[in-house]
Amino acid sequence: MNTLKKIKKIIVCIMTLLLLLTSLSACKVESTTESSDSASKSASTQKDADTEIENFNATGFPIVNKPITIVVAGPRNPLTKTWEGMNLFEHFTKLTGIHFEFEDHASDVWQEKKALYFASGDLPDLIAGGSFSASELLDYGSQGQLIALNDLIEKYGPNIKTAFSEVPDAKAMSTSSDGNIYGLPLINQMPRDMHVRYWISKPWLAQVGMEVPTTLDEFYQVLVAFKEEDANANGDPDDEIPVSGYSGGTVDGLILNALGVNVRGGSGGFAITATFDGTVYCMNTSEAYKEYLKFMHKLYKEKLLDNDLFVQTLEQFNAKGHENKLGVFTSAASYMTCGNDIGWEYTQFDALTSHMNSRKMVSASTGVSIGQAVITSANKYPEATLRLLDYCFSEEGSRVCRNGEEGVGWGWVDKEAGTWENYTPEGYANSQEWRAQVTMGIASWYRVDYQLGQVSYNAQWLNEMTDKYSYPYFVMQFPSLNLTEEDVEITTPIINDVTTYVAESRARFITGEDDIEQKWDDYVNNIEKMNIKTVVEIYQRYYDQYLKAMK
Repeated sequence: MNTLKKIKKIIVCIMTLLLLLTSLSACKVESTTESSDSASKSASTQKDADTEIENFNATGFPIVNKPITIVVAGPRNPLTKTWEGMNLFEHFTKLTGIHFEFEDHASDVWQEKKALYFASGDLPDLIAGGSFSASELLDYGSQGQLIALNDLIEKYGPNIKTAFSEVPDAKAMSTSSDGNIYGLPLINQMPRDMHVRYWISKPWLAQVGMEVPTTLDEFYQVLVAFKEEDANANGDPDDEIPVSGYSGGTVDGLILNALGVNVRGGSGGFAITATFDGTVYCMNTSEAYKEYLKFMHKLYKEKLLDNDLFVQTLEQFNAKGHENKLGVFTSAASYMTCGNDIGWEYTQFDALTSHMNSRKMVSASTGVSIGQAVITSANKYPEATLRLLDYCFSEEGSRVCRNGEEGVGWGWVDKEAGTWENYTPEGYANSQEWRAQVTMGIASWYRVDYQLGQVSYNAQWLNEMTDKYSYPYFVMQFPSLNLTEEDVEITTPIINDVTTYVAESRARFITGEDDIEQKWDDYVNNIEKMNIKTVVEIYQRYYDQYLKAMK
């Protein structure tokens, strides 16, 4: 019996050993298989990386040896027909080997399209001219939807580094509070392009026997005369429109400046700004803003302000200009709105004073527009894309970005002297209209010395207008502030709510749907209930830091 038990124990041990050996063998096979698969995947990934490295040139052109394609999206200039076939992108492809698929959108729907891209996660590879705010750059960047460009700039961006060195504001404004650069700026410090221009008809002034206004009261009197008399001298005293605009925008900045408000971008919408002693405040709850609304309502009620202001398109606005129906308006150039036959008969008049403000002032930008090119997480070729963008910051690249290829959008008059001229092919009203077909507002660095070399009468005329009527009164606008992610999360929903409310209220106040005196206190209280005080306090902290850094 004992012998039998011993035999059974030996058999059990042998079977256990066999099972253990079988299990170990299986594990070894499985491990070998997994290692083989892992090695295969690693080799495949390495092969892809090696292929990309082989296809990418860190310096020189082309940027890639074999063609690659990236999807580029952004807002389309109202004068631009399409990005497809645009000279700028064709030049990029010839030079770099990078091809493009286009998702260009009408400018009036761009903000909606931009939000949809990031909400859906269905991103293009590159967004050009997208005008990302500091909070959007931080928000989308911290979520991983935009890639940080710091290392890429350091490795492949010598021209960007030069721009950041020579224009420190550009780097400071483009660097988010987490230290990352998620978007590249458009730098244009040409004085004529740093402010909103306002135009008034000299023949209309002569017809009504008045001078260019210098105060807000004089401005009003001029507009009344334009309305009541046959200012355009066509025999019809009722077809004049003293002040016009489109999409709700008109002479807002002119009036706000006259009332002592350093407004950003010439808009009458929501804005945080600061007094000259550095005190941050919400413009839209100030007494000056109330005066602005009252003045605008008076213009609207007396039909001195185009009553189609909130509904008409740029094309409809320009059509009125070509018919000599506009006395005062804002535009990049009067001849762009009214055509060459009438446009040269206008003059700028940017600085007014008022009963609330004795200082002539013209709000001017820093010349730095942040977030004009971003590379998204969908991009498989970030190195090549960054090198493309770096080219835009070179001297040659900036010329192409500004005016298209030499021989297409412009040409040298005397290359050694640095003088050049724009082209206007037959069928186009002016060089600006043609320029909108050959290039767009991608991130770049427009050199002032190059722009000063433009010998066209148009450019010289605009320069002289700016030098005489605007530049002496420049005050720098409230800057873009780079908040931390935490502060962005606090301020963004408040700003969104207030922005919508102000836009709706502004339209109702101007059109007279709401009475300003009766509704003003409620309007201010509603904005305060939205917690605008928190935004002001946070912005004050960052603005103090900005002012300290600029000393």
